[in-house]
Amino acid sequence: MKNKTVKKIASIVAIVLVIGFFSSYIIYHLVSKSNSEIKTEFALKETVYKTIDAQCFVIRDEEFIRNDAVGTSVSFANDGERVARGDTVSVVFDSPEDAADYLKARELKKSIAHYEELERQANFQPLNINSLTKKINNELTDYLDAVDTRDFQKALSSGELFRDSVTGKQIATGKALDLSDKLVQLNSELEALDSNNLDFTEIKTENAGYFISGADGYEKTLNFNDVDTLTVKDLKKAIKSKPEKVSSDIFGRTVSSFKWYIACVIDTDRTVDISNDKKIYLNFPESGIEKLPVKIHKIGDRTAKETVVIFSCDEMNEALSDFRIEKIEIITDEYEGFKISNSSIRTVDGQQGVYIVRGNLMGFRKIKIIYTTDDYSIVTNPDSNSDYIKLYDKVVTEGVDLYDNKLI
Repeated sequence: MKNKTVKKIASIVAIVLVIGFFSSYIIYHLVSKSNSEIKTEFALKETVYKTIDAQCFVIRDEEFIRNDAVGTSVSFANDGERVARGDTVSVVFDSPEDAADYLKARELKKSIAHYEELERQANFQPLNINSLTKKINNELTDYLDAVDTRDFQKALSSGELFRDSVTGKQIATGKALDLSDKLVQLNSELEALDSNNLDFTEIKTENAGYFISGADGYEKTLNFNDVDTLTVKDLKKAIKSKPEKVSSDIFGRTVSSFKWYIACVIDTDRTVDISNDKKIYLNFPESGIEKLPVKIHKIGDRTAKETVVIFSCDEMNEALSDFRIEKIEIITDEYEGFKISNSSIRTVDGQQGVYIVRGNLMGFRKIKIIYTTDDYSIVTNPDSNSDYIKLYDKVVTEGVDLYDNKLI
């Protein structure tokens, strides 16, 4: 009887242990599955823009530079560069060989001037290395800024200044340079080229302004002086129009007025987002140009469904000089904060926030939404409050059974 009782107790204990084991196994896998379904993203700061999309027509005060010279041309001015009246913007040679010799002579003169300056620095070493280092850093910054804005002419000149300053610092810190042989070689090459008689025709400007090479056939589509009377119909017709045939004697253009216009048509109800009391910027997404500063020149009649909006700009460079019919984004507002997926936003006790993962614990962080789209929101942390989201927080975007201080 006693043995039967012992066996019965042992069987019950075994059953309890088996049930406990399987219960633990099931709970473990349920927890593991719950944790494995958690997805996260880092809270990173971003700047986003609220924009109005439109298509524009660029209007400039353009006058043609005409010349019937035929041959190989060598440019003296870059697109978007300011020129004075009577400046030589190009020379035309009878043959490609003459043009090549001319270009080589010009490069040789430039190289000689460069090496003579280096020789001068070698004989007079600057003592203030800190000032020279600061100059190098500024020139490098100018070069990078020019590349970012696609002002390639400025990038070239900034790059050359940076190169010369770096060489100057090498000289100043004791590196010896003997440039006499190099200068003799360059001068000999230049003398040989100067002995050739090169025939060419100079192309000169008749007006001062910005220089733009060639023509695109849209110069006379809209009159610069009629910009204030443009209608929606006028502008839509211009945007859909085909360019006129460009005459063979047109070498380029000068833009006499330093102010040029960007005209577009937008829905009238969106014009409330545009006002003179805020800074206005334009993005040109197809050209990679962002935040071009402009001013509102005119907002047309708002009684119809669509309205003409005209912006003015006084900046110019090679990239901007090529604009005519472009897609633009009118920036009406700018928001900076943490960009998070809308799926991560939850409301706990009436407070909007997100769950974050820190170590193996989950926590709730408050947020202040300043801008939202269908997919994401821009949120901030007012006054760097410790209860709110922070930079690099690991935000939970997907998961179930989320709560504060949950062990994961």
